[in-house]
Amino acid sequence: MPLSLLQGDASDVRRELARLGLSIAPSRVARDLLTTYIQVFPVEERARCVEKLGWYQDVFITADKCIGNSQELMVFQNNNAIEPALSVSGTVDQWRHSIGRLAAGNSRFVFSLSCAFAPALAAIAGEDSGGFHLRGSSSCGKSTALKLAASVWGKPSSYTRLWRATANGLEGLATLHNDGLLILDELSQIDPKEAGEAAYLLANGQGKTRASRRGLARQSTNWSLLFLSAGEESLTSLMARIGQRTNAGQEICLADIEADAECKMGIIEKLHEQVSPAAMVLALKDYANRYHGAVGLAWLEAVVKNRSNIIKILADSTAQFVDENVLKDVSGQVIRVARRFALAAAAGELATSYGLTGWKEREAVNAASSCFKAWLESFGSTGNREERAILSQVRGFFQAHGASRFDNITNPNHDRIHNRAGFYRVRFDDEREHLVLTEIYRKELCKGFDPKMVTRVLMEKGWLVPGNDGKSSQKPRVKGLGTIRCYVFNARVWDDELCPL
Repeated sequence: MPLSLLQGDASDVRRELARLGLSIAPSRVARDLLTTYIQVFPVEERARCVEKLGWYQDVFITADKCIGNSQELMVFQNNNAIEPALSVSGTVDQWRHSIGRLAAGNSRFVFSLSCAFAPALAAIAGEDSGGFHLRGSSSCGKSTALKLAASVWGKPSSYTRLWRATANGLEGLATLHNDGLLILDELSQIDPKEAGEAAYLLANGQGKTRASRRGLARQSTNWSLLFLSAGEESLTSLMARIGQRTNAGQEICLADIEADAECKMGIIEKLHEQVSPAAMVLALKDYANRYHGAVGLAWLEAVVKNRSNIIKILADSTAQFVDENVLKDVSGQVIRVARRFALAAAAGELATSYGLTGWKEREAVNAASSCFKAWLESFGSTGNREERAILSQVRGFFQAHGASRFDNITNPNHDRIHNRAGFYRVRFDDEREHLVLTEIYRKELCKGFDPKMVTRVLMEKGWLVPGNDGKSSQKPRVKGLGTIRCYVFNARVWDDELCPL
């Protein structure tokens, strides 16, 4: 414990000692004497106190042990009591012959287990925090995948958490799982107003900046982790409930993967000796409750021992995964998520090479590739997510109001059009152009986006017809209104193919 806990009334210290079995006299004099005794007792041995779990130089710190060789004694010390999540039951062999064996051939199960191994490698590889979300209907097996991932580190019922928390609560959980795997089930249970902020919070790796009693900024908490999530709906659909639009950054922070493997068995693709998908799920849950934790500690020992060699292996395997799965000229957003999938794939392959999983070579790579393609199918394989969202919003505007809010510029009827958005004109080749008024353009077509960014995207796409003066807008003459400035859209608004959002 930090000596700072002995200042004041030291009630936290006495409470913990009492919980551990120490009998403390109820008088104030006795309590003060206990505090004094602890403070003045001569200390002959010293230890390095580390306040955060995970990597400290070349040593990996857990709540009750330090893995690796160090010239000094290290202990984990934190101002707040923590709920230990790591626990061990069974052996590595039992885990490998049960969970590892049944997971093989099932891409979502293998990928989830690979994600459990990956966080310890993120700091070595220099990769950012981020998450994966398994989305699927009820009872498709997505929660089972989370339980399997949890079995790498502890008992699933204790290790798995719920999204039912505030952003501040998730910040505490993230700190507790530094350089580890945070598992969050039931995305629908979080308040939709906080969902987007929570995704950013976990992926950005830094908590809120708070003030001390004197008004000075306290040191904010920080962490590095991967988080694995599951739910019946995606982050996009959850936020859409209250009319919020999901930013591309939020969708990148939490990569959405369809849990159904399209084998008519939900998440399951291979049953092995099990008679049905239901029997397979029950067997895996039973094994996870019986055998857990040992494989995670064995993995950390192997990583610490081979840390220097792992750096080059991760660089090579990440580059190979990106080359195999990502097309040329894709956006940086896609590459960023691909590298996160590559980290999970590399972790699964390394765990296999250390004899922990029992999988064949490239089992983890193939599973990660399958899940990455499922994410890419919904996200869109080309272009920038924000740009596609802009184009979709603009096209949706014209699909909704193409006839009702636009008047003929050559013969306008100013009394017929209500809530006017602009005018239309027919060119010599019978192509219709829509002229959108500047205020409507900014308030409706650009809603939620920077107008300059919208204009740039539309100009690059060729949907906007620039004026003779080189500007993005034109100044046509309208009968009864004179010369007004408008943004002119050509027929490509209707013809160009858009990637799905």
